[in-house]
Amino acid sequence: MKKSRMFRFRTMLAASLLAIGLAGCGTSGTSPTSGDGKYAQGVTDSEILIGHFGPQTGFAANYDTIRQGIQSYVNLVNAQGGVNGRKLKLIAYDNEYQPSKTVPVATKLVQEDKVFAIVATTCTPCHQAAESLFSEIPMVGPSPASTSAFLEPIRKNWFGAQMNYKIEGQFFVDYAVRKMGAKRIAIIYENDDYGKEGLNGAREYAQALGGVEIAGELPYNVQDVDFSSHAQKLKQLSPDVIIMTGVQKPAAALRTQLAKIDATNIPLMVTYAIGMDQKVMFDLAGESWNGVYSTLSMPTIDETDNPKLKEFLDQFTKDFPNSSPNGSAQAGWAAAQILVEGIKRSGDNLTWDNFIAQMETLKDWDGSLYHDVFYTPDTRYGQTTLFLTQAKDGKLEKVEGPVKYDPGTKTFIYGK
Repeated sequence: MKKSRMFRFRTMLAASLLAIGLAGCGTSGTSPTSGDGKYAQGVTDSEILIGHFGPQTGFAANYDTIRQGIQSYVNLVNAQGGVNGRKLKLIAYDNEYQPSKTVPVATKLVQEDKVFAIVATTCTPCHQAAESLFSEIPMVGPSPASTSAFLEPIRKNWFGAQMNYKIEGQFFVDYAVRKMGAKRIAIIYENDDYGKEGLNGAREYAQALGGVEIAGELPYNVQDVDFSSHAQKLKQLSPDVIIMTGVQKPAAALRTQLAKIDATNIPLMVTYAIGMDQKVMFDLAGESWNGVYSTLSMPTIDETDNPKLKEFLDQFTKDFPNSSPNGSAQAGWAAAQILVEGIKRSGDNLTWDNFIAQMETLKDWDGSLYHDVFYTPDTRYGQTTLFLTQAKDGKLEKVEGPVKYDPGTKTFIYGK
């Protein structure tokens, strides 16, 4: 009996010590520091480790160009001498866009590799699965930071980059009603927190705006491949506009089915995560993708007279000659630009607290591919300006913008 009690005591003690050890790795408590206590984890006198996870294989592998965009910007910065004398090192893992695969790779980045920050990661449900690991480490430009659940109320270490999904859904309704005269709107959405964010934004805005009806709301699962019934249902609803939240392959499958039943005359508006890569979408959906509307918060890939885009294209095509310098690659590059700017402003005081304070000094910062970047102690959206584009003959044409969202009045200002 005594041995049994002693065994239980030792087991409990070991568990407690393990918990303390994990806390020291940055999951809770004070910010972990390097051995000499001068910097946060992942920082030495010569190097800064940054982390990333995303789909490199699997059904969403086309988003791996995000990682390539980050790496390409890291290469450019290092070739120029690094940041304040320190070189950057990117550590990236494949999560296959699956929550179950995210937890182990996120654990490795935070607790084993001990990276300074994590940049431009994807998949909202994946982040929710590993959420406890990200309580302190700076998260710069992760796609879930476009979800209100991660920004309202703000998490001081989370910095959004691309347009908030809820605001994006509101914009689609605003534009459909004010510019297209829509009276009936149908919404098809990815059946997870990412997809529902855009759904809720569109629904709530339609109710507040008045004079417009949500004709139907159709959920789908992210790995669905057959959208024939969805297309039929949407056509039967007779909407003036269809809004879709989700990722690229389901969107292409839906559009292909809409074309088969002669329903592409109904305007389709898709999220930035879908429409930013026109080459990918035309490869997946063919000519049927013509006419689809999507938002954009940075130059299109065809604006080669833009010096920021030219810098990206020159470096990316050199680093990854067999990859497409698409919107996903731009998003990775742009998020890395924001991270590097925060590191620059931090000087040699590379603690997490100082890095966060310096990020909050970015006010309509125009040093990245994004139209502007804006943070304050009370704001983590990052991006509140967008353009509306339309796919035409393999390219994206801007049809509206810039459009600025005013968080105070919750209205959209066109042409500002």
